Amino acid sequence: MPNGHWFWPFELPQFYFLLIITIRLIHSNEQLTLNVLVDLSYSQRRGSESTNIKSKSTKCGETNDDLVMAGNEGVKPLTERVAAKFRSTDMSCANKPFPKSNPQLTPEEMKRKQACVNTWTADHRKGSKAFWAGNTQYVRHTHHTYLNLDSVVFDIGGNKGEDADAMIKKFHPGNYLVLEPIKTLYSNLVEMFKDNDKVLLYNFGLARKNKRFHVNVLGHGGDATSVFSGNDNGGSCLLRVVNTTHFLLQIGIPCYEVDLITVNCEGCEFEIMEEVIWSGMIKQFRHVQFATHPTLKHLQNAPERYCEIQEKLKRTHNISYQYKWCWESWIR
Repeated sequence: MPNGHWFWPFELPQFYFLLIITIRLIHSNEQLTLNVLVDLSYSQRRGSESTNIKSKSTKCGETNDDLVMAGNEGVKPLTERVAAKFRSTDMSCANKPFPKSNPQLTPEEMKRKQACVNTWTADHRKGSKAFWAGNTQYVRHTHHTYLNLDSVVFDIGGNKGEDADAMIKKFHPGNYLVLEPIKTLYSNLVEMFKDNDKVLLYNFGLARKNKRFHVNVLGHGGDATSVFSGNDNGGSCLLRVVNTTHFLLQIGIPCYEVDLITVNCEGCEFEIMEEVIWSGMIKQFRHVQFATHPTLKHLQNAPERYCEIQEKLKRTHNISYQYKWCWESWIR
């Protein structure tokens, strides 16, 4: 159920991929060398920053295949699952380029960005306090009353499935796609939604570039990670992320619109939002909800990046609800 039908990723020719896997199965003692070979090939062909993964025992349930696979090999377009009335009738939709967003801010946008940066500490404190007061936090579940049986939802950072479970039970969207890069959490999600064929699950995350590295799982019950630093820090869990634009093209975004994308992934929201806005694909999302984690140590220039994202989002969307620097949702 999670990965659908297999196809050969364009990054690796079929015969080359078969050769590597066959050798690895026969000569398992050569696994490290072969993993490095696959990573180098993947990096050269996609311009990624793949980290060479060492063979190590982990606590997160990874398999040997996880060490050599990018994770998105089984992704196929959702187009046929989307209600016909919401699909493009243009057969060439998949090949149409998106107009890129202007990366430069206007003078007025720059002025607002700087004002946002200047007050970020106080605004972060205020937003967090308000969001976590009482039951306010559940606005991220209850706010989306527009969802229905025809809706498509992308949940980036499935974690323990709390958000997915709440919205599925309340709104019953027709297609609910979840990405979760930590294998143990992903496996729990597979079990949680095994009887719901409306839910699609994938064991990788999104970022600006394809990366693989190990992280230490932190938080209560291993449900948070300090990730997307781009380093293999010797942690116990393998984490794989793929280029955001590449994934959206794989899943068929040019040919249909998504009712809601909700992002909560311990820092990855910066790269995802920047990539989706830059690529022009932001226009395919009617509603955009995301959590912000501006104080993570590995993030660079978080206040400036957040405030610039705010200005660029205003070009296509309006605020639907906002607890600044904490959780917010925008509507097109």
